[in-house]
Amino acid sequence: MPLEKVAIYGKGGIGKSVVAAHLSAELARRGLRVLHVGCDPKADSTCRLTGSPAVRTVLGAMRADPDEIAAAQIITTGRLGIDCIEAGGPEPGAGCGGRGVARAIEVIGELRLLQGGRYDAAIFDVLGDVVCGGFAAPLRKGFAGKVLIVVSEETMALFAANNIARAIVANAFNGAVLAGIVVNLRSAGAAQVARVHEFATLLGTRVVLTLERSGLISNAERELMTVVETAPGSDVASAFRELADHILRLDASPLPSPTPLEGEAFFKFARG
Repeated sequence: MPLEKVAIYGKGGIGKSVVAAHLSAELARRGLRVLHVGCDPKADSTCRLTGSPAVRTVLGAMRADPDEIAAAQIITTGRLGIDCIEAGGPEPGAGCGGRGVARAIEVIGELRLLQGGRYDAAIFDVLGDVVCGGFAAPLRKGFAGKVLIVVSEETMALFAANNIARAIVANAFNGAVLAGIVVNLRSAGAAQVARVHEFATLLGTRVVLTLERSGLISNAERELMTVVETAPGSDVASAFRELADHILRLDASPLPSPTPLEGEAFFKFARG
């Protein structure tokens, strides 16, 4: 099968790492060889897949020896055989986190990790501050084929999603397409859900998964695991199976570029 390159974007704290980890776990559960790449300076994306909050990072390896970096120095194999990489970042106040992500993406390219049939799927968990070019590196380098944007019903989450859609348009020449919106609801309600569906339509895409608050996710996170593993028969696990089905079935070639809103149009929408 061709390599599935999926980037999951969203503003900080929106739940993108939860979505990315569960998607990686579900794909690996099906027997796919998965590379999971955390592109957040906090280096907290892979903990749910490795059971450890202290995965070695690309920037850490570079500090130790910037001239000689091997794949074994930056890959940690987690449960289900998932290979995990964390970009890492500088000490707070000591550097640009986006630059660290960009350099990590460069290292993955230099090591040719996405070539040679080594993996069936590469999942990139990326902080949604694409105003900084570093966080757009997976898009700019052609590592993000199908992009999922994680949002809540809150205005600033949608504002970040609109900016991410702009970045997808700017990098469409690299094969980036908007594969859909994932909604991680802060508060349940038909009006909130309808608002996000309306926003997705304006962007030229659709909502492919809606997650409501679940104790199963919280319980799994306390164990540094995923619901796919801890409660495979649950509705939550079933939802992530449907998301994996969507990604694997989606033919990206006919998808049009998203249609992000201009500034005044967005705030008109936000005002309702």
